Amino acid sequence: MPCPVAEPCCNNGTCHTTSMEACPISLGCDPTHSHLEGCFPLPACRNTKDQFKHANLLIPKQAFTGDPNQAHWISDFHHIAPYAKIDQHNHKLLLRTRRDMVKTQSGGGFGATVSSTRWSKYGTFTTKFKSGATGPGIVTAFLLSNPALGEEISFELTGRDPKRVFTNYYRRVRPTETLEEAVQHQLGVTSKGAHNHNHHHVSKLESHEESHELKRDSTKHDLVYKIEWTDKMIRWSVDGKVLRTVLAKDVHSTTLGGLPEKPMQLQLTVWDAGHAVETRDWAGGKTDYGADNLDEYVTTVHSIEINCFDSKEGNKPWPGPDALKRLKKAQALEAARAKRYRKLNKGKKDNGDGKFCGGHQENCGHEEGWFSRLGEFMHMAILSLIKWTFVLLALVCGAAYFTQPKATTTGTTRTPSSSIKRSPGL
Repeated sequence: MPCPVAEPCCNNGTCHTTSMEACPISLGCDPTHSHLEGCFPLPACRNTKDQFKHANLLIPKQAFTGDPNQAHWISDFHHIAPYAKIDQHNHKLLLRTRRDMVKTQSGGGFGATVSSTRWSKYGTFTTKFKSGATGPGIVTAFLLSNPALGEEISFELTGRDPKRVFTNYYRRVRPTETLEEAVQHQLGVTSKGAHNHNHHHVSKLESHEESHELKRDSTKHDLVYKIEWTDKMIRWSVDGKVLRTVLAKDVHSTTLGGLPEKPMQLQLTVWDAGHAVETRDWAGGKTDYGADNLDEYVTTVHSIEINCFDSKEGNKPWPGPDALKRLKKAQALEAARAKRYRKLNKGKKDNGDGKFCGGHQENCGHEEGWFSRLGEFMHMAILSLIKWTFVLLALVCGAAYFTQPKATTTGTTRTPSSSIKRSPGL
């Protein structure tokens, strides 16, 4: 059941009262379970090249309202550790990883992730940086990511070998479907009895990682990394040399997944993969922060360039303000309905206190409108009528039983055979 207009934004399974800060899809708003006007659109891709001359290009994620005109980049974990910053003097974006026992509570290091405020579906994405993976356990990554689906297209450099880079893409696939069903799924067609698209247990993520040797040490030189993404292929290049190309026609012939096709954010991140056992060997071993735990690993980014597949879409005004106006209008109409309902039911107790959405609880929100309340009243009235009908029938039957004349064994009256008591000898 979708969230009510009074609490229109479904985020992490909970309905929220809203402002522009609460409901952008880019901040996790779930369109499936939110009110019709609840989720604001994803900001579309716009051609840009950033060389980090101004600090206001990057803001904390908590300060982001969903409007892409605020900044080009957000620091995802700035509220926990401000390890992403712009060095205005040297015109560089710096991403740090440090051990912070208080922040992580696990003994591992804490890194930084910056994400674009605009989302791209296809395009060319280029960055020039020096990797901070100067020791075992540290990973620097340049990637396109859709966090909600877990899909990505990435470059990853680890502390195991600074002259080696991993290319990868993750695609969410439906492992139980046939090729025909996969085509129907892409077209939005579902057969009778098929699982609803919201049931994530019918899909899984598939990784397609490959390793490549670099000519230069990625921790000592600024290398240029490029991802080209279209509906027909993905191509990874370093310093102008193509390392890998994946064609959609090839992967569709061998898997049901194909290439990622949903909008993604561009991200740069540095993180500690040496603390967790699952990723330690892949990243080169356990991370060393020095005897005093004060050593840090820094990735230095010189530039990022985005060339959109469709540059016209990003030049249009972001429709978030218009969506907010429509939402406010819908809220005003619902508030008027609720006011009329309260006037008609003055003094009656209102127990509507559900606040969960997305299948966690049937009732979402405090104000559901008088149609919903009227339906609830009729339901209770019918149940009450049925109950009292049975009570009345029981009383009538009981009265008839006790007022009926008693039967006797005299005269011609026949005693039922079931009432004859058998002696132990029979």
